[in-house]
Amino acid sequence: CKDELKLFSKNVNNNAFISSAVRIYDEMKACRVSYDDIISASNNADKVILSEKLHDIALIMSEYDNLIKDKYTDPAEELTYLYEKLLTLDYFKGRTVYIDGFSGFVAQEYKIIEVILKQAKSVYITFCSDSPGNNDEYDLFSYVNSNIEILTGVAKKENVKILPPVYLTENHRAKNDELRSLEKNMYFIKTPYEKEVKNISIYRAKSIVDECNYVSSEISKLMRQGINPSDITVICRDLDKYQRELQFSFSKYNIPYFDDERQSISSQPCVMFINFLFRVCAYYFRSDDIFSLLKTALTALDTESISTLENYAFMWNINGNKWKSNFTESTRGFVDKISDSDKKALDEINKHRDYVISRLEKFSKSVKNTDAKGISRAIYYTLLDFSVDKKIKELAVSLDKSGKSALAVEQGRVWDLIMNILNELAVLSLDEKVSIKEYSKLFNLMIANEDLGNVPIGLDNVQLGSADRIRCNNPYACFVLGANDGEFPQNVYSSGLLTEADRVKLIDDNFKLYSYGETLNAQERYFAYMAVSCASNRLYVSYRNSVDDTCESSIVSEIKDTFPTIEIKSNNGCVTLDSLETDANAFEFLASDYDDNSKMTAALKQYFSDKKEFENRLDAVNNLSINPVMKINNKDLARKLFKNDMYLSASRIEDYYNCAFRYFCKFGLNVRPRTKAEMNAMQTGTVIHFVLEHLVKDVTTKTLVTLDRAQVEELTEKYLKLFFDTKMGDSEQLGARFKYRFMRLSKMLTHVVLRLRDEFMNSDFEAKAFELSIGDGSENEEVKSKTYHLSDGGTIRIKGSIDRVDTYTENGIQYVRVVDYKSGTKDFVLSDILHGLNLQMFVYLFTLCESDNELSGVEAGVLYMHAARKVYNTERNVKNFNKSDNDEFRMKGIVLNDESHSIAEHMDRELSNKYIPVSVSNGELKGNIVSLADLGRISKKINELIVSMGDNLHMGYISQNPADSPHHDKTCEYCDYKDVCMNKKEIIPNLFDEPSFEDTIKILKEDEENA
Repeated sequence: CKDELKLFSKNVNNNAFISSAVRIYDEMKACRVSYDDIISASNNADKVILSEKLHDIALIMSEYDNLIKDKYTDPAEELTYLYEKLLTLDYFKGRTVYIDGFSGFVAQEYKIIEVILKQAKSVYITFCSDSPGNNDEYDLFSYVNSNIEILTGVAKKENVKILPPVYLTENHRAKNDELRSLEKNMYFIKTPYEKEVKNISIYRAKSIVDECNYVSSEISKLMRQGINPSDITVICRDLDKYQRELQFSFSKYNIPYFDDERQSISSQPCVMFINFLFRVCAYYFRSDDIFSLLKTALTALDTESISTLENYAFMWNINGNKWKSNFTESTRGFVDKISDSDKKALDEINKHRDYVISRLEKFSKSVKNTDAKGISRAIYYTLLDFSVDKKIKELAVSLDKSGKSALAVEQGRVWDLIMNILNELAVLSLDEKVSIKEYSKLFNLMIANEDLGNVPIGLDNVQLGSADRIRCNNPYACFVLGANDGEFPQNVYSSGLLTEADRVKLIDDNFKLYSYGETLNAQERYFAYMAVSCASNRLYVSYRNSVDDTCESSIVSEIKDTFPTIEIKSNNGCVTLDSLETDANAFEFLASDYDDNSKMTAALKQYFSDKKEFENRLDAVNNLSINPVMKINNKDLARKLFKNDMYLSASRIEDYYNCAFRYFCKFGLNVRPRTKAEMNAMQTGTVIHFVLEHLVKDVTTKTLVTLDRAQVEELTEKYLKLFFDTKMGDSEQLGARFKYRFMRLSKMLTHVVLRLRDEFMNSDFEAKAFELSIGDGSENEEVKSKTYHLSDGGTIRIKGSIDRVDTYTENGIQYVRVVDYKSGTKDFVLSDILHGLNLQMFVYLFTLCESDNELSGVEAGVLYMHAARKVYNTERNVKNFNKSDNDEFRMKGIVLNDESHSIAEHMDRELSNKYIPVSVSNGELKGNIVSLADLGRISKKINELIVSMGDNLHMGYISQNPADSPHHDKTCEYCDYKDVCMNKKEIIPNLFDEPSFEDTIKILKEDEENA
């Protein structure tokens, strides 16, 4: 009928519209409005849009009725079927019928009452109203009164004799004058109660948490006074807003409760599993959907297996088609060769991949070009393939054993509901083909209309419910929460396909639908009246007074007007012994005020120190309070964790002095962030190192200086492709964007090599070694590492790799400098070495020069070569560009200033500050120059720092003291472990200044003299 719709033709596939259509269908059926009635109203409507709405509603209802006619039944018609059945029976003949607890009825229910009135011997119906016959639509009982009037009309129509009504005017429920007075005065002309108010309380809360804690505390007091939990009721208007906080607060105060709200099943694991099945097919095997499915815990894969598979997919950016073939890349990212252990890990990952993908592919194929019945069948068999039914049984057994019997029963109920939905969708398919997206919409629409009620775990529970649903059984005490304006009573507006104005117009034309407008507002006031009137002895009303909340509602103002002397309670921050109801809430207070020196805090500390079950929690709070230095107290454990004889890379020294706790997380616990196999800054640096190493090594510096730009470009591209072929694995697995970013490095590297060529043209130093390994002195690690002896007998040996070693020989003496390629823009600050930072290249230089190696000699310098390039504004002139280019590519570091000042000149014959950080002025060298004695002092300082680091690690010192200086002010900001670290009251950084190059040299001299 889509083509015949006038207004809603574009909305028929929208879930929100379908839900609204279902609601209006149910309403029309409940109000016994027929197709002809709606068409008649449509024809008589004076507004086109209302006419078209009614036309479309009638058409949709008619089409649906024809669809299910003689085949199925709709729940909306059940009362109509009951009425028709009752007409054929004399079920109520000779019986006395009592109808109690209703405030009104819908048309379907009135038809059944009509039959009851006809057949029954006598009928007694109760209504809550003190103003029957009052036609004032603003009266508190206007909705009830209108139903009394309708019922009277039904009785007269059936010629049933109506006896004089019995008025029950005395309040037998309320056991005290305050509650009786409130019931009489609520939403009525006030007769103020001037006496002291003892049995009604108003609480002004700071927040929902404060409000819920107040309620729990007062309930706990009542329970200690001997009041049974079942004699206590808690009422909210919007239970969703309070449910989670109330449940947490009740558990904290050990309060048993029963929540009568029905729960949606959309978040149940099995429902989520099916929804992610849909998404895997609809969005073509997206990794997020696959792992969301696995994390429902309804498959055979355990958490560790899922995590391993997820980490691999994250590293290699697995999505779509990549899932459908075996994984071949290393689990460690870009590597030269896959090791045996790596192959074993990869085999296990592929086993998990096959388990998941084979089943998902089977499902994906089976739902193509089929009807709803075929998809329902495919879902069912896929659930069995994954053994979801067995996993649900296992979950239920586990929940039952852990004392959660209600949740255990719930699992079976959810499975049954899902099976019913699959069956219903299969039956209604009409052999028409549907897509997986269309089926998904229908499935979720039906899921949205299903819910689960809760079964009371015990008989003695506090009753918790929403004001429009709850049925109170004369409780001793009632707590009314959320008495804020617009929340309780609630501001209610008609919603759905018919607006408020539509309903007003239809009612005026005697087209009877549900309540609207002021009638709904009257119902809200009625709910409020019933809530405050249900208690027999005690009433507690609370509302919130935070910045985000509205002011008090009419419930509070009505109570205040009735009881002028009532005091409004609030949390003033003062905790008394009387307010501490349970160990849990007492400990919560202690934790929040642990540093307070009050007698209360001292008493609670003493109290909990004697309770073994709180020992760990008390220690945790105490540690936060005293802000202790992080330390491994067991020294044997520390030595075992960090090794007695340490064999470390030089970069770890900087890691330690940046932050000892970060070092502990990274190298003690071996916790590392996940990384992607992609062209990030680190991988770019690896490419640069590879190309420069192989190009300069193979070509030699002597040949390099003879090459022109075209030859350099050709060589650069050659070695870049070599890296691509040998290091990056299967090129078919790499995306086009990856390859583009990779290959554009060629231009940047060409410029770097040309700059390197120009430098060697002006230098007498020659590159002699590349990626020179420092280690055990073997063939693969040519330079033997130095051994540092610790105070407890342990040792440290430093390993690593020098990007490039350059040498120059003069008068039989070999001078050695080490060069480090940097793809970043980090500045060189000599004072860093005073604090254990940027030591790596110095350690390498001293180790190399002190070793028995053909490259050893006199230390000539440490240089950092910037091997990347910034992007410049093209509007800048050439002169400024060249200056910026020189500044950017000038090497940073230090250079030896020998007695003849010749070493610096042999590095850069022009001494123009273009290639090295040294220049000549008035015949004197200027810049970052040091003497051999200065280098000796630097070496001594580094030795002390390395030994101190080893001693501290063996002592278990792993404090959170991040380096903090002008060039090291983001240590915590970019730390991978800040979420682990921030459990301290205060983190005290290691603050230090950055003295100038010259002042740093002076400090080293002073340290030597003082020593």
